[in-house]
Amino acid sequence: MTLSYRQREFLGRLLDLYHESKHAVHYTDLAQSLGVKPVTAYEMLRLLEEKGLAQSELARPSGQRSRSIVLFSPTQKAMALLARWGGDRLDEHEWERAKADILEALEQGKSTDYQDLLNELLQRLPERKSPQLFAADMVTAIILLLHELRQTVPLLDIVVDLHQFNSPTWEWLYSLAGLGLALSLVGKVASWNAAALSTYSQRLYQHLEDLRSGDKRRLSDFAHEVLEVVGS
Repeated sequence: MTLSYRQREFLGRLLDLYHESKHAVHYTDLAQSLGVKPVTAYEMLRLLEEKGLAQSELARPSGQRSRSIVLFSPTQKAMALLARWGGDRLDEHEWERAKADILEALEQGKSTDYQDLLNELLQRLPERKSPQLFAADMVTAIILLLHELRQTVPLLDIVVDLHQFNSPTWEWLYSLAGLGLALSLVGKVASWNAAALSTYSQRLYQHLEDLRSGDKRRLSDFAHEVLEVVGS
């Protein structure tokens, strides 16, 4: 089944909320989590229902005599589809371990201005099969490359601003991928091959398109931790 990026985003977030709450989801909660208008969330859920990926039910709020409300939940078909898309998705323990390894390497790499870590990231990126691990490595690498250019091209301050003012909070990651691509075009990065940087930046963008919103939020939080370490 072919879904647009927007449809996949709504479906993935519906599944996240459904698993978090253990019950069907009201469309206003979905709208709030994605930073969209309630009517937008409602219309998208109805579209997903037509595709057999969401199901609606009427429920009356507990202890209230008001009219029933419409709740939505993902179907088994949707769960199977998302499981197939996310076959390389990490569990929480694997993600926390990978994140801790990178943050520890950053702390240890301050004395060498992170050059050893940058080289290590360059070597292992082609072998990264998990979209989350690839994205974590590449986001770290781009931030370190911007740090490397801080004396001539002070872009790291711009990245911090992008992180603070974007909503949903993970949207700034797309700008980070774009900066990686831009660095490959201007040829200012001595430690990386420009063609490889371009390829990896485009791959990062594609992974951002495919990751579920919950995974993107975790990646955004991790990138913020990287910024704090590098900027300290």
